[in-house]
Amino acid sequence: MVPFDNSKHAVHAFGHALDLAKKYGAAITVVAITDENQDSEWVNDTPSRQKIIAKSRNAEFRRIFKVLEADAAKFQIHISCMILESNTISESLISFASLKKVDYIVMGTHGKGMVKEMMLGRVSTSVALNAHCPVVLVK
Repeated sequence: MVPFDNSKHAVHAFGHALDLAKKYGAAITVVAITDENQDSEWVNDTPSRQKIIAKSRNAEFRRIFKVLEADAAKFQIHISCMILESNTISESLISFASLKKVDYIVMGTHGKGMVKEMMLGRVSTSVALNAHCPVVLVK
């Protein structure tokens, strides 16, 4: 499984996952998560523009997924891509991985967190510490 947010770290992690999938004959599941609470936000008694932004972001993910699928097809690697809606990213990734019996997680790191998490990032740290399967973090 590759958590994907279209950052340079996520793209690099996908490349690493492609290499592993080629070597071991594995399939890849790419998961993007959008914030479900954005659809119901209001600002100054006006519906939030976040709903439009979220739709645009989902369309962008679907466009990028086509590129990732084409890259995987070059190596005859089966890939599935999905967008989940949640406001708890790490918990959703961990739950999804457990539910789908994911064998291995390859994820990028941002390093935008507090000092303790500076080298890895909050989401990647949480997933690495709590996932039921091995997690490789790619920077």
